[in-house]
Amino acid sequence: MRFGKWHPITEAETTALEEPGVLQTRAEGAMDYRSGCSAMVLYACSDASETLRVYVAGRGARDLDRAISAGARWIRFAPTPDPRRELDRLLESFVERFGSPPISNGAAQRQVQSGPPRRVPSGAAQRATAKGEEDPR
Repeated sequence: MRFGKWHPITEAETTALEEPGVLQTRAEGAMDYRSGCSAMVLYACSDASETLRVYVAGRGARDLDRAISAGARWIRFAPTPDPRRELDRLLESFVERFGSPPISNGAAQRQVQSGPPRRVPSGAAQRATAKGEEDPR
């Protein structure tokens, strides 16, 4: 599975792929998670029988709105015939590295436990260093 280039999240409906897959959204800067910093805000997927474009315009719109509220400004997509399996793999890897899921994945559970991740001040030199989290610009 290979992600494409980053697009402004406001262009999600027009840049989403016409095939099943996963998506990830990120903020401009890194946020503190339990065991590191990451700009990742949300991982999500279409159903195997649904295109990412249909997902983003339909049942995924609420997930994207929540991600935008949490700070997401960029989005990218990766085609895969088994989106759910790839989403589970991405989330497992993220939790192993950062100690909790991205802020918009399971946000309610995390808020009950410890509150949302703290944003790193905008002037901070810290950047997301997780594999695949290059600067979108």
